[in-house]
Amino acid sequence: MVATVNVTQGGGRHPLDDGEWIICQELTPQESSLSWVRENAPYLITLSRKRLWGQLKPAQRRRLRENGITYLEYDFSDDEIEAGIRRRPYATHGITYAPSVMEHLDSYSHVFRYVNGKYAMAASFLPGRDATDYFYVRLAIDFFVKNKKPQTRRFSLRQLEKRAFSLYYAVARRLLKPRGNTVLFLKENGEEPTENMAAVRDRMLERGMEREYPIIERYRNTFGSRQKLGSWIKDINAIAKSRFIFIDDYCPAFNFIEPDDDTILTQVWHAGVGFKSVGYARFGIQGSPDPYQSAHRRYDYALVGNSELREIYSEVFGIEEAALLATGMPRLDHFLDEEKRVTAENRLLAEYPWMSEGRVIVFAPTFRGKGQATAYYPYDLFIDYGALWKMCEETNSYFVFEMHHFIKERPEIPEEYSSRLKDLSDESLSDLLHVADVLITDYSSCFYDCLLLKKPVVFYVPDKIEYSATRGVQRSVDEMAPGLVCESSDELVSALASGQYATVAPDTSMIDRCMEGSGLAADRVIDAVLLGKDVPGVR
Repeated sequence: MVATVNVTQGGGRHPLDDGEWIICQELTPQESSLSWVRENAPYLITLSRKRLWGQLKPAQRRRLRENGITYLEYDFSDDEIEAGIRRRPYATHGITYAPSVMEHLDSYSHVFRYVNGKYAMAASFLPGRDATDYFYVRLAIDFFVKNKKPQTRRFSLRQLEKRAFSLYYAVARRLLKPRGNTVLFLKENGEEPTENMAAVRDRMLERGMEREYPIIERYRNTFGSRQKLGSWIKDINAIAKSRFIFIDDYCPAFNFIEPDDDTILTQVWHAGVGFKSVGYARFGIQGSPDPYQSAHRRYDYALVGNSELREIYSEVFGIEEAALLATGMPRLDHFLDEEKRVTAENRLLAEYPWMSEGRVIVFAPTFRGKGQATAYYPYDLFIDYGALWKMCEETNSYFVFEMHHFIKERPEIPEEYSSRLKDLSDESLSDLLHVADVLITDYSSCFYDCLLLKKPVVFYVPDKIEYSATRGVQRSVDEMAPGLVCESSDELVSALASGQYATVAPDTSMIDRCMEGSGLAADRVIDAVLLGKDVPGVR
């Protein structure tokens, strides 16, 4: 069946109204009843619950979440759920999209300018997933009036907060002032330093630099719950006291604070090179950063694993290539050390003796969702526990889940499969790679580390087209993946059973500078950023 949509004649002789439109199947009154839905389309109950949850007051939802209650557990009545279905009597799970359409979906969106460009109508095709993780496409119709000053926004509470924090920073900077060359390690999406941050800090201490370069450390998770004003003030005070600031990953404070010219802000980005789009490489996709007011724009420097990654991360952070320092990853400074390998292996084998009894398969995918607050992995759709267990039994293997730290829900491994399937998500992936015989990942950059160990990688991407449409990828998995690509659970199990996962020679951009053996990346960072030296190959 083929349909044609004319956006300028959506309502008789008028264009489609402002809002979002979806391709769906209308339900009859009988099909909208709870009894029919329970038997034929139970996913509609989940969708109704999600909408009802959104109608609760924000404070009530927050209290419920703090008590571990989500829209799936909340005690909505049958009448409320049925009423919610009848208000939106449509189904989307029977709609599928041709891969040829999905691969070029972004090219179908269009902006129609009129009245000499003073106004515009935008028709955008937006991919998404519903509360049951089912993929669908929305046609969004928006009408715009030209903004002659795009850097300015309408008055809002958030804008007022930003101005207040910016003003406080200016005052604190004058009052507190950096004491000499104070160095701040700041993280706002976790309570421990990342491996890159820790490597730079530890190397400074090894070089005895703490007197001349006093160190301040501040680590907290701003995404876990509502943050108190006092916590933000402490962050700003620490920033105001510092001459050099190192951050890793997204740091919200710099959305509303622009450090002065005497401060050097460095993003010690922890990842090598993956496939998923991040930062400004996702511009225009839901959840992408503001073109003006984003922390990424504030960086004086950002670290990359080698010089060939400058172009990619210049797009990611929205900064010029000259600001990208090709130091290599400090966290990998001792990754290839024989002593580290032996220590990691001995510790893991002592704690998990089964690792020495068969092949170890480490599964380390990235998360789905917009970010840390909504991160998840669709186990029910992608993981066949029974088939994996059978394959492990027949090949004397152990399948180890090492889930991304943003993913709160861990795999629910049935007891009868626990002899071969293990959840070690709390373990260090770096250590696990030393005992792994093969790594399975998807769009994550963790394969970057595995390549240094010259071990095979399998790329499991059952949602390749949907992920590309909803999240975005910077590099094609099919074209660039240095290993076997599997698009279904059956393909993955078959590849693991046969053991014929080819080791493909990786692109040179996928190899970290630690392979040069020309010194430590942490030293390159310290020398280039703190001491201002011209380090070979860095700039």
